Amino acid sequence: MSISLRKHASKLIAATLAVSAMASVSAAALEQPVAMLSSNLNSSVGTVLTYDQIDTAEQALANAKAEADAKKQAEAEQQAKPVTKPSAQNEYNKLLTDPVAARTVAYSTSLLASDAIKKNATALGNYKLTFYCPCADCNGVAGAKTASGTTPTEGRTIAVDSSVIPLGSRVYIEGYGLFIAEDTGGAIKDNKLDILVSSHDRAYNLGVQYANVYLLG
Repeated sequence: MSISLRKHASKLIAATLAVSAMASVSAAALEQPVAMLSSNLNSSVGTVLTYDQIDTAEQALANAKAEADAKKQAEAEQQAKPVTKPSAQNEYNKLLTDPVAARTVAYSTSLLASDAIKKNATALGNYKLTFYCPCADCNGVAGAKTASGTTPTEGRTIAVDSSVIPLGSRVYIEGYGLFIAEDTGGAIKDNKLDILVSSHDRAYNLGVQYANVYLLG
């Protein structure tokens, strides 16, 4: 075999080794200079190869490049896929079925009523909001159960006029989120409701607020 043919084969082998290593990273690596070629060339120069071996090296190089191109295409297609978001109706349905967990009560613009709530729920109007805690001053007896027999829980329990909002109802208070009507109170009449919080200081500091209220379901 001529020296030029041996050098050609050596370059193919070195390039194959380099491209195979880079294919596992990204197709973009094929466009970059490959410093490792020099060491591969040094070890390969002088090797006597057959034409079949040269063809094998060329095929391996082509396969490595095709694999890298395919990986790049797959990554591009994955990135181009639209992100599927839950529909507004599904989000509303979750408000009707998901557990109402304990949480800290605080106003947030992220808790404004969505279009789905406004469309599907019953708008009760603008309510006066007060806040109470499980202490004896707020609740008559410290540690008492709610009117519906549940344990008062911040982020879930509100006191309502049960002639307007039946006990057990899910209620969405704009800016405060989802609650369950679990309690009543002598001063809670018509368009007024009490939101339970964990301490008397917090109830006092939250004061009096106003918000639109929606009856779900």
